[in-house]
Amino acid sequence: MSIISVSNIYHSFGVEKLFQALSFSIEHNSKIGLVGKNGSGKTTLFNMFTQNLIPDKGKVHKSKTALISYLTQEPELDDSLTLKECVLQSRPDHIKLNEQLKEAEKKLTHNNSQKNLNNYAHMQQKFELAGGYHFNTEMKLVLTSLNFPQNIWNQKIKNFSGGEKTRIQLATILLQPFDLLLLDEPTNHLDIEMIYWLEKYLSSLNKPYLIISHDRYFLDNTVTKIAEIRNYAIETYSGNYSQYREQLQMRLELQAKTFKKHQKRINRMEKQIDQYRIWGRARDSEKMFVRAKELEKRLEKVEKINLPKKEKKIKLNFKTEKRSGNDVYTFENMSFGFPGNILASNINLRIFYQNKIAILGTNGCGKTTFLRLLNEKILPQSGIVKKGASLGIGYYDQMHLELDNSLTVMQTIWQLVPLAPKGYVFSYLAKYGFTGDEVEKQVSVLSGGEKARLYLAKLIHEKPNFLILDEPTNHLDINMISYLEDALLEFDGTIVFVSHDRYFIDKVAKKKWIFTSGTIKETSQKLDDLFFQKVKKLKSENSKQKNTDIRKTNPIVLNKLSNQIDKTLDIIDSKIEELNIWEMEFSKPNIYSDQQKVKSLTENIKRINKEIIDLQKLHDELENKYLELL
Repeated sequence: MSIISVSNIYHSFGVEKLFQALSFSIEHNSKIGLVGKNGSGKTTLFNMFTQNLIPDKGKVHKSKTALISYLTQEPELDDSLTLKECVLQSRPDHIKLNEQLKEAEKKLTHNNSQKNLNNYAHMQQKFELAGGYHFNTEMKLVLTSLNFPQNIWNQKIKNFSGGEKTRIQLATILLQPFDLLLLDEPTNHLDIEMIYWLEKYLSSLNKPYLIISHDRYFLDNTVTKIAEIRNYAIETYSGNYSQYREQLQMRLELQAKTFKKHQKRINRMEKQIDQYRIWGRARDSEKMFVRAKELEKRLEKVEKINLPKKEKKIKLNFKTEKRSGNDVYTFENMSFGFPGNILASNINLRIFYQNKIAILGTNGCGKTTFLRLLNEKILPQSGIVKKGASLGIGYYDQMHLELDNSLTVMQTIWQLVPLAPKGYVFSYLAKYGFTGDEVEKQVSVLSGGEKARLYLAKLIHEKPNFLILDEPTNHLDINMISYLEDALLEFDGTIVFVSHDRYFIDKVAKKKWIFTSGTIKETSQKLDDLFFQKVKKLKSENSKQKNTDIRKTNPIVLNKLSNQIDKTLDIIDSKIEELNIWEMEFSKPNIYSDQQKVKSLTENIKRINKEIIDLQKLHDELENKYLELL
């Protein structure tokens, strides 16, 4: 029996048709990726599953006891709560049992009677059976994996950014009980290391899930079936995303051949009908007219087959007005960041003409800040930055802040070429999927995908020779990302970009610069080697143990490891606080007049940074051991 299904669904938004006789179901063992063009109705289908939206026609069947957890692209969290309070809300049963256990412990402290002792033992057993003792450790594992160290758990939700709130929502739904997981673009706002962690988490999950994602590697590594919304209906394919692309191509070729044969048969029947009528008139034969009529009736009963719609490809073309010099940027002993918070220092790198460089690192390390430095929005804290000659910079801001919300789509482009005829702007926008009434839409009402396309259209029209791109694949569907990749590969200028899309990085980047050990270094290592070492080690160790008997781990060993993990995290937090205190010294006036003090501060900061790195390594080892035993 299905957990949830939709049957014969019809739905439209105004005159825009989304679904027509769409049917789809999710079984208990489903691990499905949901794909389709932007605007095809993927999120709408999710909202029907959660009964936030009722279809115009058709039925939604849901198991009465099924619990659905839904990660939305725009989380709604209670800003008055702290991070820890928000996450704990995912397990109200845990909160209640924990309170009851504390009450039983309090009673036992005041009166150690047999009754109170029995009650306390009973509550302990109940708490353990509900997974209470492991929940705190699990919460720490999830939150730290999503880059929320324990020292910020008491911060209010209102103090976190939009991307951080999405990660908090992800942590909350992963920790709460569910029978089905719906994830809408879960890799947005995750860095590459977090994406690897989430892949591992989902792959080991023995519960069904449905994922909307534009991350092709993520779909390859997490799903066993692809459901594609196409032509107002859903078609399913066995296997991951790469296998789906192969099957889709074969299916489209087969449909085209079938259509061709079908058309030949219809044409042959139509010609025969015409021939019978000619013979009937020439010979004055009623018999020929009867045969023509019979054949017409047979033709009416032939099932009509439509020609498969060809995917309308968008040709993006980054043309440059003039080429830059060979030396685009040179950094010598450069450091950047903010007073009291140096993000990276001792940077000695060069960007040359036609380099295509991916900037890598964990969230918060300073990738976007570095792009802003390249775009001359901030200055370095120290060292030398040499900018090359004849640079025409095109900056793609992931928040699309450079778009004017008060303008229409058409005005956004027309203001770049105010003397151009209206027809030119119409035809230019059509290349990016804006046609008809869409060109008169206000920028403020555009979806994330539409804003991304418009931003690209604007950027390409400016004909830069140096592209600085901050998360350009966010909000784009897979087809549009593919068109962007092709355009960037053909671009004859220089590109520096930040992205968490590993497929995009592998295809476009010729060089990788990574934030590591307080600086930026060029690396030739593969992404798997840079970010996936822990998981690869676990996989290797697990594969060796496949044929061994499974033994139940002693809970005392688990609790001991859990306590060690907690203790290590506490020490890391205290070291981070100590580091912050030392770094704040640099913000004091006249600090640089005392060279001896500057030297002492620098040595202390260096020492504490090394201690933190060693402690984090120890924490990772303990965490991996705990996960293996668990």
